[in-house]
Amino acid sequence: MQASDSVPLPEHVRRTPWLPSPGTARRLRRAGISRVLVTGCLVRVSLRGEITAREADSLAAQLRDLVQDGCRHLIVDLSEVTYLAREGAGVFFGTLRALRAVGGTLAVRGACPRSAATLHCLGMGRLAE
Repeated sequence: MQASDSVPLPEHVRRTPWLPSPGTARRLRRAGISRVLVTGCLVRVSLRGEITAREADSLAAQLRDLVQDGCRHLIVDLSEVTYLAREGAGVFFGTLRALRAVGGTLAVRGACPRSAATLHCLGMGRLAE
């Protein structure tokens, strides 16, 4: 599924910003997640800063929780990511596997050339196209 903000949504689907509890908000920030926008079963996650091995486990857990909570189509926005380490990008493998198991999709958008190169080296270049 290719989604963009210019695609009109059916009337029964509303754009709902996900408002996490204070504890959840802290966990999201530690994982590098700055925003989460929920539209039906489509979730858009914006990442910020450096996504290194240190944040990888936390990020993986947060994305796994989104899939377990019903997310079937995930768009990861990397436009505010300044550095994407191999381990950070590797998180998308597990997320993609979990989404495919439930018939879902994953797309990565806004990757800077350096982050796109990291994704490409790991064989995930198609996600960022």
